[in-house]
Amino acid sequence: MNEGIKYDKDKQGWYPMPLVILKPLADVFLAGEKKYETFNCLKPFEDSDRRFWDAMMRHAEACQIDPLAIDEETGCYHGAQIAFNMLLRIFNARRK
Repeated sequence: MNEGIKYDKDKQGWYPMPLVILKPLADVFLAGEKKYETFNCLKPFEDSDRRFWDAMMRHAEACQIDPLAIDEETGCYHGAQIAFNMLLRIFNARRK
C-alpha cells in the first residue's frame, strides 16, 4: 500500500506546543466565559491596547514576587492573566 499524501509543509504546526503548559491560560478563558460570555474577548473594545495593557500591568504587579499568585476574583494565576491580556493586545493590533 502506498503512503498517503498530505500537503501541510507550509502550514502552522501545533505538535511541539505542550497543552499542559496552556492549561492555566485555558482557565482564564473559562473564567472570562463565566464573567462575560463565550468569545466576548474576540469582540472589538474601545481603546483596547491601553485597556489590555493596564490589565496586564495590574496582574504583573500582583505576581511580581510570587509567580504562583492567584487572582481572588477568578481563581486563576495572575501570570496566566498576563499572558491572556498580551494575546488580546496582539489579536486586536493585528485586527486593525
